[in-house]
Amino acid sequence: MLLGFFFVESCISEDEFGLSSFKEVKAFQLPGQAGLTSINKELRSIIIPMSEEAQLIDLIPSIIEISNLANISPSKNEPQNFLEPVSYTVTAEDNSTAVWTVTAIPALPNPQLPNSDFDLWYNVGRYQQPGESAENTVWGTANRALAIAGDANTNPEDLGDGDFAARLTSVSAPLLVRMAAATLFTGKFTDKFPNPTDPRSNIDFGTPFNGRPNAFKLDYIYIPGSSYEDADGNLLLGGDQCDIYVLLEKRDGNNIQRIGTGWFRSGIEVANWENLVIDIKYGELTPSDLEYEYANIQDGESWGLGSATPTHITVVFSSSALGDFFTGAIGSELWINNFELIY
Repeated sequence: MLLGFFFVESCISEDEFGLSSFKEVKAFQLPGQAGLTSINKELRSIIIPMSEEAQLIDLIPSIIEISNLANISPSKNEPQNFLEPVSYTVTAEDNSTAVWTVTAIPALPNPQLPNSDFDLWYNVGRYQQPGESAENTVWGTANRALAIAGDANTNPEDLGDGDFAARLTSVSAPLLVRMAAATLFTGKFTDKFPNPTDPRSNIDFGTPFNGRPNAFKLDYIYIPGSSYEDADGNLLLGGDQCDIYVLLEKRDGNNIQRIGTGWFRSGIEVANWENLVIDIKYGELTPSDLEYEYANIQDGESWGLGSATPTHITVVFSSSALGDFFTGAIGSELWINNFELIY
């Protein structure tokens, strides 16, 4: 039944009878990129912020995604001079064409993540996602997996006067697993079929980023659920905890080096809005660091030099810190607002 639901929800909107006329650019990234790619479908323009030290001559794009059944010229693997705007022609299956202009611009110093106040949300079927649109957002959630058999668990909360927060709730998910923690992160939920036994396998974490913040801050509320249980529903000592963290990384292909870490994990109830400030430590964590046990590098990562310039940032908020292991309390709520990097 779940497979059938997922198939219906994941049908590609560009599939149609006859020859396809779709010729969109869905994603475009360059090596040395310092922030979110901005794609304007109406103007067919693509703006990419670049780090100061990025080389723009003979540059091969790292990611180009276009409409199904279309092709692009120049080709994806052809080097270009991005000191000037570069034109790409996308040809649809029916041979109609569209010219897209890609412009690389210097990134602003001390960059922030777009929509880090979580005021913008867009509709996706029966739920909402944080961001201007699917093409112009750095934020992802696991809502798509939850919406297959129930309701999304990361939602906007209207605080009035145009101010919105993100409300994350750990929920019962009996058709999938015992419980599902809500997670909001930089990155995207992949298009493959959700794996309920390994939630992280469905997430591509991180977004291009080139800054070196000293700390981060945000406003938050946390109300842990009343019954803290493991994946089998066994009652555990202690209580649920929220996770809020920032990882700065230097990526080169599949090589991921951790440059900086700022991590907050707590089970203390905070019923009213409270401002939180967390320092970012550059370089390797040591056993003397309070967060060492749970913030250490994971499989596939290594420690990089603390003096290096990051290429990516991963920001994660979770209503249950051990939600990956289906451990937590149903009903735990984490509200977040006004996330900001401090330089």
